[in-house]
Amino acid sequence: MPEPTGPAADIFANLLDAVVKVAEEPHAHTSLRGIPTGFRGLDAVTGGLTPGTLTVIASRPQIGRTTLLTDICRNAAIKNNIPTAVFSLEETGEFFLMRVLSAEARVSRNHLRYGTMTDDDWTRVARRAPIIAEAPLHVMTPARLTTADLAAQARELVDEHDLSLLAVDGIQDIRPAKRSDLREREVGDVVRDLKSLARELNIPVVATSHLNRNPEHRIDRRPMLDDLRESGAITFAADTILLLHREDAYTLDTPRAGEADFYVSKHRQGPTCTISMAFQGHYGRFVDMAPVGI
Repeated sequence: MPEPTGPAADIFANLLDAVVKVAEEPHAHTSLRGIPTGFRGLDAVTGGLTPGTLTVIASRPQIGRTTLLTDICRNAAIKNNIPTAVFSLEETGEFFLMRVLSAEARVSRNHLRYGTMTDDDWTRVARRAPIIAEAPLHVMTPARLTTADLAAQARELVDEHDLSLLAVDGIQDIRPAKRSDLREREVGDVVRDLKSLARELNIPVVATSHLNRNPEHRIDRRPMLDDLRESGAITFAADTILLLHREDAYTLDTPRAGEADFYVSKHRQGPTCTISMAFQGHYGRFVDMAPVGI
C-alpha cells in the first residue's frame, strides 16, 4: 500500500509526532495529565484539568457548585502553586475568600461570619492565613461582566502572572458580546466564548451553571444533562460536565447524610461515571471519601 503524500500526509505526520511526544513524557504513565482537582476519584477519571478544555459544574441551588469550584481553585493555587483566577459573579470577594479561609483552616463559616470564633479557630486561621495570602490566587468580583471583558482580563493575567487556570462562578451571569431577545441564544454564545478562550489561551476553564427545576420533580431528584438551564449549547461545547447531587439537601434523615455524588455526565476524553464524595458543609468543602477501614 503506497504511503500517503501531500498536505494531509504532512498534517498526519505532525500529529503523530505530537502524540508520540506526549506518550514519552514522564507523566504519560500516570492518570494525571492536567491540573489536579484535588479529588482522587475525579482526577483518576479525567486526568485532571487539561489545557484548552471547558469543564462545567452544575447543580440546583444550595447543593455545592460554588463549593466545588472553590475546592478546585484552592487545590490549584494553594496546594500546587498554580496561578489561578476566579471571577466570582454570584458573591462578593469577601464572601469568596471567607469560603477559602473556612475550608483551608477548617473553621466554621458561621464562626467567621458572625465573629464567634474560638481560641482553636483563631489558631487555625493564624496558621493558614499567611499561606493563603501568598498563593497565586486572583479573585475578581466585577458587578457586571461581558465575555469581551473576561477575555481581556484573562489575557492580561496570562501575560502578567502566567495564569494557568481560569474559573468563572456563574455562566448565566455573564453578558454575551451581542445581545439577543432569546436568553438561550445568549447563554449559548457565552459558553462558546468560554470554550474559545480556553483554546486561545491554552489553559483549562472551569465554570458553574444552574440547573432547572426538573430534578425536584423526580423521585430520586438525580440531575440529568437535559436539566442544564437555558442552554443546550452547554452540553455541546463543554468537554466535561459534572452534575452535583446531595440526598441530604432534600431528606434530612437520609442514611447518606454528609455524602455527595459527582455525576461525570459528559467526558469528551473518557468515560462517564459517578463519584461519591464526603461533604463537610460547616467548612464549605468536599473531600474524598475515607477508604474502608479508616
